[in-house]
Amino acid sequence: MSDFAAVAAAAEGSVAAQADVDITEELLLELGVAAKKAKQVVASKSGGKGKKFCARLAALLAALPTGAAAKEHGQLLFSAAEKLSDNIGSENLRMFLKYVYASNAADAIVSKSKFDAAIQYLNRSMDEAAFKTAAGVGVVVPDSVVREQVAAVVAAETDNITANGYRYKGPILGKLKKCEALKFADTDAVSKFVEEAFLDLLGEQTADNTKKSAANKAKKSDGSKGKSAPVIDGGDAKNADTLAAVAGSGGDASSEKEEEKKRELLTQIALKYDLDVGDVTKSFMGSGGGDPVKTQVVNPIDVDGGDDAIDYTKLVREFQTELISPELITRFETLTGRPAHHFLKRGIFFSHRDLHEALDAFEAGKPFYLYTGRGPSSASMHLGHLVPFMFTKYLQDAFKCNLVIQMTDDEKYLWKNLSLDELHTTLRENIRDIIAMGFDRERTFIFNNLDYVGGQFYRNVVQLEKRMTGNQAMKSLGLSTLDNIGKFSFSAIQAAPSFSSSFPHIFGADSNNHCLIPCAIDQDVYFRLTRGIAPRMGLLKPAVIHSRFFPAIGGQNTKMSASSGDTIYLTDTPQEVHDKIHKLAFSGSRGNTLEEHRRLGADLDVDVSYQYLRFFEPDDAKLADTGARYSKGEMLTGEIKNELVAVLQGVVSGHQTAKANVTDADIAYYMSTDPARFARA
Repeated sequence: MSDFAAVAAAAEGSVAAQADVDITEELLLELGVAAKKAKQVVASKSGGKGKKFCARLAALLAALPTGAAAKEHGQLLFSAAEKLSDNIGSENLRMFLKYVYASNAADAIVSKSKFDAAIQYLNRSMDEAAFKTAAGVGVVVPDSVVREQVAAVVAAETDNITANGYRYKGPILGKLKKCEALKFADTDAVSKFVEEAFLDLLGEQTADNTKKSAANKAKKSDGSKGKSAPVIDGGDAKNADTLAAVAGSGGDASSEKEEEKKRELLTQIALKYDLDVGDVTKSFMGSGGGDPVKTQVVNPIDVDGGDDAIDYTKLVREFQTELISPELITRFETLTGRPAHHFLKRGIFFSHRDLHEALDAFEAGKPFYLYTGRGPSSASMHLGHLVPFMFTKYLQDAFKCNLVIQMTDDEKYLWKNLSLDELHTTLRENIRDIIAMGFDRERTFIFNNLDYVGGQFYRNVVQLEKRMTGNQAMKSLGLSTLDNIGKFSFSAIQAAPSFSSSFPHIFGADSNNHCLIPCAIDQDVYFRLTRGIAPRMGLLKPAVIHSRFFPAIGGQNTKMSASSGDTIYLTDTPQEVHDKIHKLAFSGSRGNTLEEHRRLGADLDVDVSYQYLRFFEPDDAKLADTGARYSKGEMLTGEIKNELVAVLQGVVSGHQTAKANVTDADIAYYMSTDPARFARA
């Protein structure tokens, strides 16, 4: 038994120290070691450093707790065997093993960043509390934080990424490595989000967007070898002088054009010497661009504005979407011959991807259809659920086009604690709610995944799955390797309705029709992924139009959700609607007393009652009058709440009446796949 093995045994309180573990090529492959590296290790284990390395790895594997799978810790233990000293003390090794094999996942040292931090301290004497702090034990950096930090850096460096392609991933990763918020983040998660950000900006990696920059080619043509990164702080006077000369003194440009020219030159020099572009720009021109990162999370699973309202300008910048312009709204009205929906005029549907292409298709008389959906997690829908369906109804009426509505009962089974029997009930109730919206019977197909997925639809799913990576699926849904495998495939299932061939009974198995998807902006990540894959399948990219969130009754930092108790359901009585608004709706009044309110008025941007009226009061003149009087203090909070209550009671009671008239036969008709019932448009 080696000294290291004895220490490992002592650290685990075991005299067995099963150091008889044989380090074979097969074992190393099982641990996730690359085949070439595995061969090298086995070839060198008979003597010298190779022998000591294998002894350390064997001891670490032998110290695995009962029931622990070696392959789950394989690459980490391999790295530990490479970096740990043979003379490490048993107490330090005990601490290391304790937290590598921690039963609480939050305490486990499993990420490369935590492991690297831990290794730095293991060859010195330190107490357990200091070790835990140094190694980030118990620190969990959620994917939402990683995603936000990556998005901020990528947004600030978008021009550089566009100019330099995938080669610029290195500088981006270098910048993120220095980010304090990501000190203990999973490096795989950071790389995953960077990869997805590059995919969104550049599309699939190709020879053109991967080729080396002109600056790097110039370096090679000059005969330089390897990396010759200058140290700006005096380490390489010539390069420092070059940078300083380009940037000028203090970085104050005389014009925007001059400043941009300097920034481009600094970028070229930084890339030539493999420096961080952001750091170089900051050193010689100031901050280097980019707004401070705000605490905001927006994805299909979680929507939270942190301490502030959702920042939609930031979302447009991060997601790289386009704002809906007044010209585009005018074009809507011209093509359809009807006024724009108030959701468009008021900026509730505010952002898009290739909406103009859908309008081009309609204008040219090309086939065009709508796709939206609903996850039936609760028996009753709420006011927020009405928003996309109200707008989709307007679009169907305006364009006289077919519509497919996906009911994602499989998603809710995978994510929620709901049985299949429960989902069958909630599904049918939600379908009644949707039919009550009044969609065209001859142009609408409602389907649930558990019953419909198969045939041509599943063929498209499989093609999507083959072109999606696990990392992409994890980004789309915020997954980890501990999530059930069904969640990983769901991105492909939600993407498939974007392709008309998924519905051969309506459009034909070989069809390739334009598709427009109305949805809230948190769902955009699904369709960014879809749009990246569609050309590789020889299919049209779907166009997407995004809505703002219907705010939670307590404030605008998140959306209304059925998982919250403070929700206005479509089954609520008039009294329940009244009580919820008067007791819970966040007020934007600037005064604490009646006198102060009369003098200071109200902040309409944060007042929930006014914001709800923006969604459900269709009369523009009436809304403008209410807003003007309330903002000046001429209308009291109680009065605007009364006005809202009257509007919402009408919406909810009207919906309940329409839903009561929906029969089982209606449900069967809307879900029928009989080709004869669909209008050909």
